[in-house]
Amino acid sequence: MEFLKDLNVDKIRNLAEDAYNQAKPKSDVEARVYEVLSHKNWGSSSTLMNEIARDTYDYDKFPIITRLMWEPLQTPRPSAWRVVFKSLTLLEHLIKNGSERCVDDARSHSHCLRSMSRFNYYEGTVDRGVGVREKSKQLVELLGDDERVREERTKARQLREKFGGAGSTAGG
Repeated sequence: MEFLKDLNVDKIRNLAEDAYNQAKPKSDVEARVYEVLSHKNWGSSSTLMNEIARDTYDYDKFPIITRLMWEPLQTPRPSAWRVVFKSLTLLEHLIKNGSERCVDDARSHSHCLRSMSRFNYYEGTVDRGVGVREKSKQLVELLGDDERVREERTKARQLREKFGGAGSTAGG
């Protein structure tokens, strides 16, 4: 019964949201994005993120990925700070490794990214929003510099080619 001490409404809601996302019927693409954006206390595998990046080259899959990725950023719940941070991390990965449309899409949502600079959430005295604020600031700076975006995409492509495998077949 010790675990009940740490339980609160936000944690219950996050657990319920994860359970719902796991149980509802979805495509393979949706399942991968939901797995990346879970409330779990660890990051996503690079393999999974690379699969999603490859999917952005598919005309039909791109809107599914971006809709699911932007959802937590456009209506952020502070208690879901992990999902917001993971959405920003996925966005960064897609800017560097996904189709060019990812860069254009991110730029068209720059207002949303700038609003994340005011994101706040505290668990007791621990500021859980600092990661979100920093990541959004980094993304706004990256998107504002065409040359840097090109450099990052080139570096990412070289890494994919270096490590080979199916991940190196996508353009970029």
